[in-house]
Amino acid sequence: MRSLPDAEPAPVRSAAAGPLSWRVLVDEPLPGAVNMARDHALAARARPGAGTLRFYRWRPATLSFGRNEPVADGYRELLRRRPAIGAVRRPTGGRAVLHDREMTYSAVLPVRASGGLRPAYRRINEALVAGLRLLGVDAARAAGRAPNPGPGPCFLHSAEGEVVVGERKLVGSAQARIGGAVLQHGSLLLATNQRAIFADLRGGLRGPNGSGGGEANGPRSPVTLAELLGEVPPWKRLVTAVATGFEHVFGGRWHRGSMTGGELELAAKLEMRYGSREWTWRR
Repeated sequence: MRSLPDAEPAPVRSAAAGPLSWRVLVDEPLPGAVNMARDHALAARARPGAGTLRFYRWRPATLSFGRNEPVADGYRELLRRRPAIGAVRRPTGGRAVLHDREMTYSAVLPVRASGGLRPAYRRINEALVAGLRLLGVDAARAAGRAPNPGPGPCFLHSAEGEVVVGERKLVGSAQARIGGAVLQHGSLLLATNQRAIFADLRGGLRGPNGSGGGEANGPRSPVTLAELLGEVPPWKRLVTAVATGFEHVFGGRWHRGSMTGGELELAAKLEMRYGSREWTWRR
């Protein structure tokens, strides 16, 4: 995944915005359509003065496409060869990610409280860096540029502001505005080598109109927590560290919670969209 480039400083926040009350949600592994429907519902039902930080995994392993990303022939071939892998299209932009042996976070907060999409992107990535440093990871925000348009694996190139270790990407994120809320979600690699997964696509990264990223053999491999730390930390420790990083950066009041009945009802309706072939293969 990838989000808007962090190319401008955050404006001064309105004094009326104030600190948010944050709810932390931790879900069991879920299918791709359910995960995307829940993220969308959380943003659509976001309330002024409140933020939500959600952690989740995927079952089965799932290839997700950005909202407007063309589905390359190489992706179709990958899914034909590996029928156990699911496919879903995100409500956010960016490029393809294979969600397997990784942690996905989603952060939802009011646009007005964040100062806009780009300031939100910067602060969320700062929070991710802070949480990863609590795990002993020397993470930082990348000084890069946006990848070329068209299909291509997210994790083979770093955009400006994304989370890296050295020059190797560790977290890829994507963002959208839904109503009055910012939704940003992203993938923290635990053990899966995304470069190895996508390496055999070679020249198959071309969309229906013949365009393609042509970057499957880019110069820098992504990095995983297993490689950096010698092991994958327990799930509870991962959640605690990243949530603490968010608390340090955003401040406010924090508590563990669950989705409301209204959010779950909306998510159930949205699941029909995210589970449909018309949505997944729309481009």
